[in-house]
Amino acid sequence: MKIAIFGMGLIGGSLGRAILKKTDHEVLGYDLDKSALQKASLLGAHTRSLDIDNDIKDIDIIIFAIYPKATIEAMRDICPKLKNGAIVLDTCGNKRIIVDEMIRLQDEFPELNFVGCHPMAGREFSGISHSTANLFDNAYVILTPVTQDIKTLTTVKSLFISIGAQDVEICTAKRHDAMISYTSQLAHVVSSSYVKNPHSSSHAGFSAGSFRDLTRVAKLNPEMWAELFIENKDYLVKDIDEIIKHLVEYRDAIEEGDEEVLKALLADGVKQKEAAENARKERRRD
Repeated sequence: MKIAIFGMGLIGGSLGRAILKKTDHEVLGYDLDKSALQKASLLGAHTRSLDIDNDIKDIDIIIFAIYPKATIEAMRDICPKLKNGAIVLDTCGNKRIIVDEMIRLQDEFPELNFVGCHPMAGREFSGISHSTANLFDNAYVILTPVTQDIKTLTTVKSLFISIGAQDVEICTAKRHDAMISYTSQLAHVVSSSYVKNPHSSSHAGFSAGSFRDLTRVAKLNPEMWAELFIENKDYLVKDIDEIIKHLVEYRDAIEEGDEEVLKALLADGVKQKEAAENARKERRRD
């Protein structure tokens, strides 16, 4: 297949490198940043650059690996130029905003196949220089399909499995955004807040795994994450309020020296963590 990737950053570059390393597909890369395209060539992230005027009509799958608002603008521009049967994917961290636009485009271009997509993989770094062909190894990929076509979904699933993904989860855009608010976006908010403690600048020699784990995703892309947070604010604000409620419970028990209440809170946290781990293991067995 001929696969076009819009946006040769961390995700787009890693997709291109993985596809070229692990499959026989051709990858045509596109990025407004010419230096990113040059690096993509050096890193083996695309076969060659995409010529929109001449190449787009032959593309089998187009993947938009850019921010949500930019993805919507690009889809509006590119979809009229695609051939019948082409598959349109995105990789955005929010799905409702993308799926709403895909539904509109599906009505306008019924001969195209639209599938919302979110590979659950990433790093605390951004840009093509940090891309890797192994980024998607053992990762889950969430699909929020607009086109309910078995052949299309099988093609998309097979592509991700072929580059190392563990499995594909199919759900609605609403469920995706509710879950990702908790599992990803809230974690980034908490990490970014945690490192603002005055002790952060002098932790050397006093920190180990706990500090590293909790601060890793504080090193984020502010432009991208701010857009994701605000687009998903209805879910994310509720999750922030929930964690504030529990932090207050811990703070009050500690301030009041109530050891029994504190032990109960900590034990409940252990119980919740074990339940989450057991649910994950059961899911893998299924």
